[in-house]
Amino acid sequence: ILATLLFLVMFQIARSKIVLKPLPTLYVYDHCPFCVRVRLALGLKNVKHDVRFLANDDVDTPTALVGKKIAPIFEFQKPDGSKLVMPESLDIISYVDSDPTFGPVGVFKPLSKREDWAAWQTKHAELMRILQRPRYIRSLFPEFYSVDGYDAFVNNHPFTPYSKSDWKTLGKEKQYEIYNNAFDESLKKIADGTVEAALEELESIVHCPECVTEGGLSLDDIDFWSRMRSVTLVKGIKLPPKLLAYMNNLSKKGDVPLYFSMAC
Repeated sequence: ILATLLFLVMFQIARSKIVLKPLPTLYVYDHCPFCVRVRLALGLKNVKHDVRFLANDDVDTPTALVGKKIAPIFEFQKPDGSKLVMPESLDIISYVDSDPTFGPVGVFKPLSKREDWAAWQTKHAELMRILQRPRYIRSLFPEFYSVDGYDAFVNNHPFTPYSKSDWKTLGKEKQYEIYNNAFDESLKKIADGTVEAALEELESIVHCPECVTEGGLSLDDIDFWSRMRSVTLVKGIKLPPKLLAYMNNLSKKGDVPLYFSMAC
């Protein structure tokens, strides 16, 4: 552990950190992969920023900023004194990666729209859903510091075969029962090797520890890493070696922690 901490400290010192006054503010949920996209991008660009975790049931704060409940939201005071407030992860990343205020531009190559990654997501969408969602509400994420936060998440994230409108008519007790059943089902998928087999398929998708797609850092990394971060919340599985090296590497470079220590 000490060696890892020393490496992280030395890695950060070795790079030139961009510290703006005042710091840009990023409003996020910790579990949200779209929020993680921006945190990772800012970390990889070494832009110091203020992360503010929204309560999952907080409607007023994001609505006051951008007119609706959404995250991430990026707030930045420009050099001319005007204020920029914007939602949408890829729009935020495009902005900071094209403005020299935030350091070298063009750090991230465009999305390649890889068919193999898209096919994997489609194939394992339901598996990922039963792995992720029940564990989010069993974990101590800052957006879930109160019961209302958990309830808001569950009420807004249905399981198959329910539509969002039908799900909301079930009532809280039934919704939580389905979430608990999904967790139990995920334990079976872990035990029978289904989860590790699905992750093994990613070994041919990850190019190397530095980037998921050949050619260097791209928005493919921003998307892939942010979506796969939640897998580290799953207890009882081993990530295949290439995927593990990649996830650890970008975690360190992007200064966004993985969930291994809180896996359940």
